[in-house]
Amino acid sequence: MKKAIVILSIIFTSFYSNATIHIVKVWNGYFQFLDRDITIQLGDTVQWLPLDVPSMVHTITSTNIPTGAVAFDQIWQAPADTFFQYIPQIAGLYEYECTPHVLNGMTGSITVMGWPTSISENEVMENNTSVYPNPATNYIDFRGSNTGSSYKIYAVTGEVASFGITLGPVNISTLSKGTYFIEIIGDKPRTIKFIKL
Repeated sequence: MKKAIVILSIIFTSFYSNATIHIVKVWNGYFQFLDRDITIQLGDTVQWLPLDVPSMVHTITSTNIPTGAVAFDQIWQAPADTFFQYIPQIAGLYEYECTPHVLNGMTGSITVMGWPTSISENEVMENNTSVYPNPATNYIDFRGSNTGSSYKIYAVTGEVASFGITLGPVNISTLSKGTYFIEIIGDKPRTIKFIKL
């Protein structure tokens, strides 16, 4: 029994040891969430921090979350040092808003990648313009020479949605709408984020 507890604690510690806190800034003056659309790993924390003293009440309210995820509705008002943290427990897309100021565009989204995943955020950021068109409806193509390379398309949950060989444009018409990552396996494997409309 003792062995099992030690093993579970090691697994749990290694699972969350790489967790990151992602900051979303709340700006009262212009009714904005800054850095409002982010991509994180499962186990990471999102923290909303005020930039100034609120002159009116704002909220951080979930509007669209994955099935089984915990909804959130946080009221933000003076004092200015208040903040709100949320740790998503399910991979997928989380959308949120300031309910009184949604018409002013005070909205945002969190794309939560499944854990564990072989997709590195650095790889995605380096190659985010290599797929076109992006967003796309039926087909995506690549800048550079990738003909004959194997590929895998991952959903944000980390599941493989499609795979094949790049002999030209890749057909994505059967994928559901949402955010995906395509991993091109060649001399230098690359992972590219794209949106299916």
